[in-house]
Amino acid sequence: MTVFNFSEQDLVGNNFSGDNLNGSTFFKATLTNVSFVGTRLRGTNFEETSWLNVDATNANFRPSANFPTTSLFKASLENVNLTGANLREVNLEEISTTALNLSNANLQNANLFKAELGGANLTGANFTNANLLEATIEEAILDGTNFTGVDFTGVGFTDNTLNNATFDLANLSDVQWSDILPVGGATSTNSSFRGANLTNFSAEDLNLGGADFSNFDGSNPTILTGVSFADTVLNDANFSGVSAEGIFLEGANLTNANFTGADFSNANLNNAILTGAILTGGVELDGAFLEGVDFSGVDLTGANLSGANLKGANLSGADLTGVNLSGADLIEVNLTGAELDDANLVGANLEKANLSNAIFTDGADADTIGADLSGINFVDGIALNADFTDALLVNANLSKADFTGSTLDGADLTGAILVDTTLPGNTITGTSGADSLTGTATPDLIDGLEGNDSLEGLGGNDTLLGGVGRDTLRGGANNDSLEGGGGQDNLRGQAGNDLLFGNGGRDVLRGGGGEDFLAGGNGDDTLIGGNGADEFEIGQGGTDTIQDFQDGTDLFVLFEGATTEILFTDLTIETAGSDTQISLTANNDIIAIVENVDSSLITALDFD
Repeated sequence: MTVFNFSEQDLVGNNFSGDNLNGSTFFKATLTNVSFVGTRLRGTNFEETSWLNVDATNANFRPSANFPTTSLFKASLENVNLTGANLREVNLEEISTTALNLSNANLQNANLFKAELGGANLTGANFTNANLLEATIEEAILDGTNFTGVDFTGVGFTDNTLNNATFDLANLSDVQWSDILPVGGATSTNSSFRGANLTNFSAEDLNLGGADFSNFDGSNPTILTGVSFADTVLNDANFSGVSAEGIFLEGANLTNANFTGADFSNANLNNAILTGAILTGGVELDGAFLEGVDFSGVDLTGANLSGANLKGANLSGADLTGVNLSGADLIEVNLTGAELDDANLVGANLEKANLSNAIFTDGADADTIGADLSGINFVDGIALNADFTDALLVNANLSKADFTGSTLDGADLTGAILVDTTLPGNTITGTSGADSLTGTATPDLIDGLEGNDSLEGLGGNDTLLGGVGRDTLRGGANNDSLEGGGGQDNLRGQAGNDLLFGNGGRDVLRGGGGEDFLAGGNGDDTLIGGNGADEFEIGQGGTDTIQDFQDGTDLFVLFEGATTEILFTDLTIETAGSDTQISLTANNDIIAIVENVDSSLITALDFD
């Protein structure tokens, strides 16, 4: 085989197609209208050459054992066709190009340090693990281009046309891209960034619609820390399972994007478009900035939005079952028709929010409590025809809120502020003195306020609040909620399945007919269930006396507070005369005396 030396020659129109030029030298040669179609060019020296209108389609430049180094160092390539060329491991350092065609070329592990690829056609080219440090890729066509494992540090990347490109496992940290558009008027670029490192990556005016940012595998997660995608098109993008804490997505178009199981804690999604987005699988959005976001109709089941800023957001018709919204800013939020079964809204700010037709009931979890809205601020809020059955509104500020047409059956309003509140059915409010207040045949909310009051609900599912003083409360027919408040109170549920809460003081609670729940609260209380399968809550404070416990029918419920949880294994159950005594093993505090029941009958099966 002959090795040729064309160093510093001026070659015009030469046809080397199909020839074997392995090991030849073209150092500083000028190549004009030369043909290298299918030519073997392994180990050839093209350093500092000048190429014009050269056709090197399917040429093989890849070094071999016999010809270990192929170099185009500082070569100038104008209107050169390298379609299908094998440039694997070739040295292309500091090449300058104009109208270069690298379609379907193989550039795996090639050295393109400081290479200028402006305006190049890179359709189908394979740059896997190539060195592109400080290279320039501008106004290029990247259709199906493979950049797997490439380090883009210092790469100028702007005004490119992108489609189905692969950036898996690439290093894009601290890189800035701008003005990226899809091919041929398409609406998405559909590129893959699986397992890529995008730490502090910055995008401006990009179309990354259909991009896949999911983890490459268990050992190669996609890193999105500090990423900025402001005003970027990300429709149909896949973020499932990724960790992207603090990501900046203000104004981004995330229509139909997939966030299943992703962690977007403290993300900024201000005014982002999330129509049709998939946000199930326990997506983490705690502390996220979501002001003004449109979540209408979105399924957020099980999401964590604690501490998030959702001021003015649209959540109408959204499924928020089991969602954690504790401490969230929900000022002026639209939750009309939203599903919030078992949701946690403790301490959330819902001032001027609209909860009309929303559902806050008990869902599929193990307890029988609805959504927890304890301590919320709902001043000036609207909740027309909403369902708060069994919801917790303990210590909630409901001043000037409108609950017209809503259902509050079984809701716990202990300590709630109801100044100028419009409640469903009839609202009857007492004075600071001793009042005698009687309800109607429809649902009533009767609040005795201060003084020794007598409250009677009559018909309907009523809520009776004794307030301060020694009060007598009678529920009447239907399922009522009675709360004694401070003082020694006498509560009678009467007919229906009633909820009786003694709160402070030495109270007497009588369930009456039906399946009742009796909680004496603090103090030494007397609990009488009456007919039906009743539940007696014990352990909140003081010693409760239960007079008519029916073994096998009634149940005990151990008090569970914010910082206190009593387990069956914490108890000592023993005989005290003809009664059973239940105490805490740790400190011997007697929490209940069960009259006329043999202690041997009380087992774990008697506790809910």
